[in-house]
Amino acid sequence: MDDYLDQILDRLQNKKTLALKWGRATLPYTLLSFSLAVVFNYSWAVSLFWASYILGMGYDLTDELPTGLKAYQESLLLLLIGIYILPIENFLSSLSVMVGIQLIDDLIDLKYDKEVYRNNSVYLLGKRQVILLLIAVLAIGVYFDPKKTLTVLVVTPLIVLLLEDETGRGRKNQ
Repeated sequence: MDDYLDQILDRLQNKKTLALKWGRATLPYTLLSFSLAVVFNYSWAVSLFWASYILGMGYDLTDELPTGLKAYQESLLLLLIGIYILPIENFLSSLSVMVGIQLIDDLIDLKYDKEVYRNNSVYLLGKRQVILLLIAVLAIGVYFDPKKTLTVLVVTPLIVLLLEDETGRGRKNQ
């Protein structure tokens, strides 16, 4: 979804993403993939997607969305709905592992994010603090659902490898 929403920026930065390659087909294939995930394990699929959505939208404090809410407000609303609807351990493990994935991504992308002035938690907190926070959130994820946390940590690099070009980060070769 991130690549789909960021197509204009990715094109300007000469990034090679699956969303740019697939164009209009991105949305139907994404929905098909998500529906398959829901069939296999609806609780994991929904909680991980909602956690990703909450984190992705929570960064933005200014954009007003089609709902009329600001992005962070929509994130807070979905967080409250998730806490109410989903089993709390399931939702907390999903939030924890997705925060962990975001922190890992911020550590990996530190140099690139600095070049393009993109938000990165390492700027705000510092590298050592991000590493400590990463350990804490992954420990929380393992505490609430070790199988899900480890599965996501193992599968994420494989998904990134499949979705991004040969440079490993979706950027044009330099």
